[in-house]
Parts: sequence; structure tokens; C-alpha cells
Amino acid sequence: MLKIGDFSKLSKISIYMLRHYDKLGLLFPAHIDEDSGYRYYEEKQLTIANRIQALKAMGLGLNEIKDVIYQYRDNQSLADFLKIETAKKRKLAEELQRQIRQLETTITALQQREGILRYSIEIKEVPKRLVMCTRDRIPAYHHEGQLWRRLAEVQEGQGLTPASLSYHMAIFHDGGFVTKDVDVEVQIAVLQRGCDTETVKFKEVEAFLAAVLTYEGRYELITQINETIANWVYDNGYEFCGPHFNIYHVSPRTEADADKMITEVGFPVKKVLNE
Repeated sequence: MLKIGDFSKLSKISIYMLRHYDKLGLLFPAHIDEDSGYRYYEEKQLTIANRIQALKAMGLGLNEIKDVIYQYRDNQSLADFLKIETAKKRKLAEELQRQIRQLETTITALQQREGILRYSIEIKEVPKRLVMCTRDRIPAYHHEGQLWRRLAEVQEGQGLTPASLSYHMAIFHDGGFVTKDVDVEVQIAVLQRGCDTETVKFKEVEAFLAAVLTYEGRYELITQINETIANWVYDNGYEFCGPHFNIYHVSPRTEADADKMITEVGFPVKKVLNE
């Protein structure tokens, strides 16, 4: 029999923690002297103490360790449990690596001209929604207003209620910057499905992930914004999976001052699988 102090030295577990393990029902003293209250442990309990230390080093909590020691009696069941824990740890490690990478790229960006913009980029889910939409080729980007007027006429004519002003979205299908004949689709999220016309259709759009940056200012900044997001996406382990879009939170419809426009620029993305 070993006194608690000697057992503490041999097991490399503090006396305080041994008392705590006793309260948790994790590691009991083999004997407690009724007169002195001294706690004694058997030498064979060092095996349990060593197992506790090893499982703690693997990142398991004390309640999990208690389950392992007293429930998983054979190697196979213990191996199955540890495989599950390994998968959990790997997922946490991947998330931590993503966070570290984002911190590092943000630090780098803050030391460069585009730093503040990159700091503002986030990954968000654009929710599933019912939209009314129209798609056409327009002479140049600044002619986009004619598509919005087309939607507005159908919306007012059919008495449709917008679902959210946050999803007045323009989607650019050309796959890059073009100087003319721009392929643009504009969408308004609505609460109810209306009747299709020759140029305006209703459809459900599935949810998707996007890297987005919301900024205040003129539309002329969008080219720089696009480049900034593209670099961020590459640096943070994502890849593009759809055409980029703009969401107009404050637009010329309600604000005459171009410097007060608020636009959310986004790119649909997915994680790169072979990181």
C-alpha cells in the first residue's frame, strides 16, 4: 500500500487531483484509515493512473476517461471509441487550421493597401428563397437598371410582396469582366409565386455558401473588391463554384449620393477537398 504522497510522486498526479478523481469516481483510494483519514493506494492502481494520464494527453475530458476505464473492457470496443474521438479531433484540427490561415492572411493583408477590405470578408450562407428574375444581355454594366425596371413593372402589376430587401441580387454569368454585351440576371426574393411572363420568371433558388464583402461607396470600387475577394478565397482554401453577384442594400432607387451606396459583393464558394 502506498500513501497518497508516494502514489502522487509515482503517478505524477498531484494530491489535489487525486482527491478530485476520488470525488468524480474516477480513481478511488484502496483504503482510507478511519482514525487518521490517510488515503492509501495499491501499487496496481498505478496502471489506472497511467491510463488516465495517457487519455488526458489525447485530449479526452475526465468524464470521457471515466467511461473509457470502466465501460470499454476489451481492445476492440476501446479502439472503436478512439476512432470516433480521432475523427472529432481531426475535424477540430481542420477548423483550427482554417482559423489560423484566415488570421495569417488577414495579418498579411492589413500590412498591405487592401488590408481593411480583406479583413471584412466573411463566409456566409445565402438562404434558399423564391425569386422573380429576368436575365438578358445588356450593352454595359451601367445599363443594369433596365432589368430592375422590368422586374418592378411585373412586381407592381401582379401585386407581389418582396421577401427581403437584402436579396435584390444581380448575378453576372460571363465568368469575368467584359466590356459589352454583359450577361446579367437580376432577382428579387418574393413571398409568393406570381405568373411567368415572356421575360420574367419565378423559381426557387437553393441555399449556397459565399465569400462576401459589404462596402459603402461608388460602384466603381467593385473591380477592386472582386480582386480582393478572389485573392482571399484562394488564400483561405476555398474555390469558386458559381458566378459572382451583387446584393444592393442601398441603391440609386433610394439614395442619390453614390458615395452612400451599400453593396454586398459575393462569390459562391466551396472548400478545396485536397488540402
